[in-house]
Amino acid sequence: MMHFFHSLTSILTPVAFAQGPCVGITCGAGGNPLPLFISVAAAVVLEIASGLAVVSVVVGGAMLVLNFGNESRAERGRKGIFYGLVAFAVALSSQAIISFAVSKANLVEADAPHISIMNVTVSAMLAVFNVVFFFFLLFFGFKLVLARGQQGELDTTKKGLAWAVTGAIGVNLSYALIRATSLLGF
Repeated sequence: MMHFFHSLTSILTPVAFAQGPCVGITCGAGGNPLPLFISVAAAVVLEIASGLAVVSVVVGGAMLVLNFGNESRAERGRKGIFYGLVAFAVALSSQAIISFAVSKANLVEADAPHISIMNVTVSAMLAVFNVVFFFFLLFFGFKLVLARGQQGELDTTKKGLAWAVTGAIGVNLSYALIRATSLLGF
């Protein structure tokens, strides 16, 4: 029996030591787990907030259906639906902001973090500014259509549109100049 146990041990022992010392763990050389944690936590909070928003909309809809002519109950139902939809919109936009920030967190370089943080911040601000500029162009376009030829309204809209385009050109040119200067190595 002892001979069998010794033979079994001699066969299995080299197999057990065939792996490296850090299998399954990072051996102290791991990366930053914070972006993954933030993404997972934000997804969990989004699911909870979305569920609560849906419950609020359902309860508000039930109050509207079952108001029995009571105006205050119908008003509470409308408010419940409105606040539920607003909560859902806030949850979705916060998820988008968190995802954007986490995706940009990996762009920070370890050798010059202040420069890379400034670069990431400015490029993120520029992206947000260009989206806002697009929406202002839509706003001024609708305003021009709705002016229906009234000269005062047309002049106000043209001035606003001109200032918006001038601001967009200025911001984008300044970003291009800053990028060119930083790439030249001054």
